[in-house]
Amino acid sequence: MDIAVALVPSLLFGALSLLLGAFPTDTRRQNTAVMVGAGAVSLGCAALLGAPWSLSATIWGAACGLMWTGGQVFVLRAFRAWGVSRTMPLTTALQLLLNATLGVSLFGEWRAPGSLALGAGALVLIMLGAAGCSWQERAGPGPTAAQRRDGLLATAASAVLYGSYPSLLRAVHVPSAHAVGPMGLGLLAGALLCALILPRRASLRGPRIAPALLAGGLWAIGNVLMLRSTAAVGVASGFTLSQLGFVLATVGGLTILGEKRTGRERAVVAVGIVAAVVGLVLMGTATSMDAGMSPSRQTVPGKGPEAV
Repeated sequence: MDIAVALVPSLLFGALSLLLGAFPTDTRRQNTAVMVGAGAVSLGCAALLGAPWSLSATIWGAACGLMWTGGQVFVLRAFRAWGVSRTMPLTTALQLLLNATLGVSLFGEWRAPGSLALGAGALVLIMLGAAGCSWQERAGPGPTAAQRRDGLLATAASAVLYGSYPSLLRAVHVPSAHAVGPMGLGLLAGALLCALILPRRASLRGPRIAPALLAGGLWAIGNVLMLRSTAAVGVASGFTLSQLGFVLATVGGLTILGEKRTGRERAVVAVGIVAAVVGLVLMGTATSMDAGMSPSRQTVPGKGPEAV
């Protein structure tokens, strides 16, 4: 049962991406609505959880909510530039790479015998898999060279913002469960900033605002369920399972959203998905080895659109 619950966040995170890709609307309207949905549901979940709101958790949690806002703005830009099926595997891989690098360099992770080599091998597989999912033949259909460049830059920026705030919470010793409510405040502040700063090409009220609100709410629910699953089945297993949402987003982008790929590109995507999933399993194993050596170490799960 715990494993089944641990898989739910990956389904929600994958569905979120497809929902935003399937119902595009004005950039300012969509970003603002996503933040409002995520912030409101985060506050509601925090009230149900009854987690304490210390001054430190409020300050740093709100800051992390603003960071997630920036990540979401860039990921939506990447969706528009080169599609969901190219953005999601790459941003997932880059976030994992960033978190692993910070974990090893700042928090002394992967110190158990063999865990560093296993984790490094896992990252190589994940990065190769992501590259395969994003690969495009020169003569193939899809985004232009300029769009690919814009999509790559936006994806990288989203990964930095999504992937760094969990390590920030860990560095300032704020438990991720305590940051859920304050993050809601940061997300609502981010919604206000999106409404004020992003180009005003259309009114905030308009078509397709409901799917964006729903997408934000799905992220908040998935985030809370991920926290529960990491407590039930362990950080390594819970977090690894939550990252499988990129598979749904990639396959759904090709089938549901109709993002065009050649036959060769589809074959490479399939191999890339397998490589990335194997890499995720190996990364979870490396983290489990490390946790077994130091069971008292607290680990804050982190990753992108998907984590607190």
